[in-house]
Amino acid sequence: MRIGFIEPHMGRFGGIRRVVELGNHLVDRGHEITYFVPPNVPASCDWMPCAGAVKHLEEVNEDTLDFVIYNNEPDWHYLDTFPNAGRTVYFALHYARLYDKEGSWESLHKDVDLFLANSTWTADMLERETGIRPETFSGGINPDHFHSVDVPKEYPILTMGDTRPWKGHDVILEAARILDLPVEKYAGKDLPQSAMAEEYGKAEVFVVGSDFEGFGQPGIESLACGTPLVTTDNGGCRDYAIDGETALVVPPRDPRAMADAIARIRRDPALRERLRQGGLDIVRERFSWSKSAADLERILEAAGRGEIDHRRHTGPLLRTPPANPTLSLVVLPWDQKLLTEKCVTSLRLHTDVEYELVIVDNGSQPVARSYAEQAADTAILNETNLGFAVGMNQGLAAATGEYVAFINNDTVFRANWASQVLETLARHPKAGIVAPAVTAASNPINVLTEPGTRTYAIPPFSAPPGAVVWVMKTDTARALGGFPEYYEVASGEDVDLAFRVWVNDLDVVIDERVLVTHVSKGTAGTKLDDWKGLWRKNRERFLSLWTDPRLDLPRLDSCPEPVWSRNRATAMAAAGWMKQYFDTRDALYATQKRVTDTRDEVRTQERERYDRLRNRRSVRAALTLSRAAEPLVRGVRRLRDRF
Repeated sequence: MRIGFIEPHMGRFGGIRRVVELGNHLVDRGHEITYFVPPNVPASCDWMPCAGAVKHLEEVNEDTLDFVIYNNEPDWHYLDTFPNAGRTVYFALHYARLYDKEGSWESLHKDVDLFLANSTWTADMLERETGIRPETFSGGINPDHFHSVDVPKEYPILTMGDTRPWKGHDVILEAARILDLPVEKYAGKDLPQSAMAEEYGKAEVFVVGSDFEGFGQPGIESLACGTPLVTTDNGGCRDYAIDGETALVVPPRDPRAMADAIARIRRDPALRERLRQGGLDIVRERFSWSKSAADLERILEAAGRGEIDHRRHTGPLLRTPPANPTLSLVVLPWDQKLLTEKCVTSLRLHTDVEYELVIVDNGSQPVARSYAEQAADTAILNETNLGFAVGMNQGLAAATGEYVAFINNDTVFRANWASQVLETLARHPKAGIVAPAVTAASNPINVLTEPGTRTYAIPPFSAPPGAVVWVMKTDTARALGGFPEYYEVASGEDVDLAFRVWVNDLDVVIDERVLVTHVSKGTAGTKLDDWKGLWRKNRERFLSLWTDPRLDLPRLDSCPEPVWSRNRATAMAAAGWMKQYFDTRDALYATQKRVTDTRDEVRTQERERYDRLRNRRSVRAALTLSRAAEPLVRGVRRLRDRF
């Protein structure tokens, strides 16, 4: 078989090592293996033997593969890079939804021919969510690297040392504090594979503290090295960690139970020997890479014959949106694929009303564009960046929901956000825009660190919250013309639309109960050379338009003409005061800059004059020293000539 693995890189990480070990044994069994990596990482694997070829994804060309397999959730969209692949496979190394890893929603909803899982627990989690039982086969152990060695014990407690929150390193440290024992960790030592057996052998106990694991390779490595294991019941370890037989298993997040288990092993020689022998036996009997490769070969051959088929959909969509969604989510990315993935995953997980997802890609590079095309229920792909207003209006035109949410792609949403915002719209009949609280923004009016309890309308014609997330009635947004398109790229449009809302006697409402995590300038701040300068230009454009009585503004049927005219006059007056303020402030800034520039110029001139004077003094001193030394030099020469 010709098999391709899509990998995020080929660096020294546990997941990569497992895939390479598997690939090496598949090559031994006569199969052709190729690893495909993104263009921005090296296409090589020089830290361990790698029998397969390594290529960049753009080198796929007309490669014909029997199977293309991906295991890193964010890489799901690369499957479409392989038009000639016979079958597609998702190989789950863990249940990534537990920590909201980007791509974790799409990886379980992407149409693939085959689901694989690396442990019974991972398979249980995937079946619970998808209704499909993945084919399961375990990882293995390389006995050349992981075996029992006779070395002196140096570490009372050894652990990997991964500090990611779900790895439970803090629990291990607390258990060690209870026992007053030091903790050794091998993360960061950059040890070669050949040195790992000795490292494990130096430990009296190896400890795993994870809240959850897909399989838990370090735990089984310790068993292969004959080192007693204390592990949390993290799911993935259940295939090899049998309490009292191969390991001591404790509940996650329980440092006291972990400390007690460590103490039992250290004081009880019989228990230590039983666990050591039990671990060696289970690894020898059940966990080898040759067995893993044979199991995978059997599964793939069965899939090739059509005996296993997990494909669920016939169309290209990850999800079939409802015919009449309540809410249309419009997300506008411009590159920054990782931010978009986190945003989309959070929306998929936490939007608790019937919705459709419209992604308007504003001229992204191919990889981000490919993601947008496949992740959306409706995708609009612009060849170039048409600006914030045009992009959002394209999404508004495509929206079919009663309500529309305009969403920056550098945001992450929390549970039940949508129902709460729509409740606020329902309770405020004059609400034209509802903006949730955000964790960061240039206007601090709706910036919070924790969710609040208030919902309130801000004063009309004041500084509105930025359009990080704005929710409106779709008909209202369209009747107001959407976001005005006469501003450049990404600023000014939101203030203009808020003024149109106020002119039509509607409110801008802040809902502090909903808090959205926001990177703030996650796109504009990194993609625009001078977004502050652009904002100044757009501000001038806004003030010029809104102080001009000829500005053509829409009037909603719900707003009587006298009220509309009064509000328009108020808006012009507010814009006039704003223009006067900014003109005065800018003039003051210009004066301050001239003073600062003049002061800096004077200081520079004084520094240059001082340096010239100091240099002249140094030259004079050198000449004086040279003249004073001349008699001594002549005397030395005479002595040299005499002797």
